[in-house]
Amino acid sequence: MSIFKIPGLYSKIYGSIFRRKFSGPSPLYKTPLRHIWAIFFYIDIFILYILVFSFFFSIIVRNECAEIFSTVFFTTINIIFSFLIDFFFLLIKDEEVVSEDEIIVSTCLTILLCIVKIFINLYSIYFCINVYGQIVESKERHIKDTCATYMGKGLLLHYSVINCFSLVETYIESFLTLISIISFKAQVQSYQIII
Repeated sequence: MSIFKIPGLYSKIYGSIFRRKFSGPSPLYKTPLRHIWAIFFYIDIFILYILVFSFFFSIIVRNECAEIFSTVFFTTINIIFSFLIDFFFLLIKDEEVVSEDEIIVSTCLTILLCIVKIFINLYSIYFCINVYGQIVESKERHIKDTCATYMGKGLLLHYSVINCFSLVETYIESFLTLISIISFKAQVQSYQIII
């Protein structure tokens, strides 16, 4: 559903970001969002490298704990989702100078996707901690022999740290998006003074 089709939402967002009382052509604004998404895109590539290396390391050391693979699966989905979001925004934000409509749409999408990413990150961290607790408290011999080892606990802790790093990255993205809104408002006010 497009933001333009929701009655009143577009005008409220437009009014909160742009409070201009002049007529004429719509000005163009410089946006820092392009550089923000580029930085986090490369950070996500680095995290993906660490994730792939960790997965191959667990294969090399022959970790046979089946309970860890669900954690690996959720962590992989979390990181790939973050990577695709940053890649998507990197593709659509190829211009440094954008119009007011592009600012509104990109800002709303950024905030919405950051909220989705935060929920996915929190669930992944909760899932890692839950699996870790089940492994530690388990009385089954198979789990104690394969999962409750130093290597199994270390891998679970490693994936939890990767998820926490992704969560911190998402919080920083949200914060920088709010700073970019302040930057847009300052540009709008300076444009109004010139007019």
